[in-house]
Amino acid sequence: MAHVEPAHLVELALGNATPADADAEALRHIEECGRCGDELRVLTRLVTAARTARALDLPTPPPEHVWRHIIREVSRESGTPRGPDRTGHDENDDC
Repeated sequence: MAHVEPAHLVELALGNATPADADAEALRHIEECGRCGDELRVLTRLVTAARTARALDLPTPPPEHVWRHIIREVSRESGTPRGPDRTGHDENDDC
């Protein structure tokens, strides 16, 4: 059998396997194929992590002073004139 299609591996990782012949054949292949088995394990870990994530686990946006510093550096490197400072801070403020 050829390697299991990536979309099929995703469905298996999501737990959407059915008793269909295609799933049974894919699972037999995965047992024998290290490449497909590794891919399924990675996808399964990803699905588990996504399903168990809490709001506390999600990244938060950087503070405003970080964005100001990024804009200042990008403007300096590209030669693009800076727009007005929307934050009310002096543009010479350090991060």
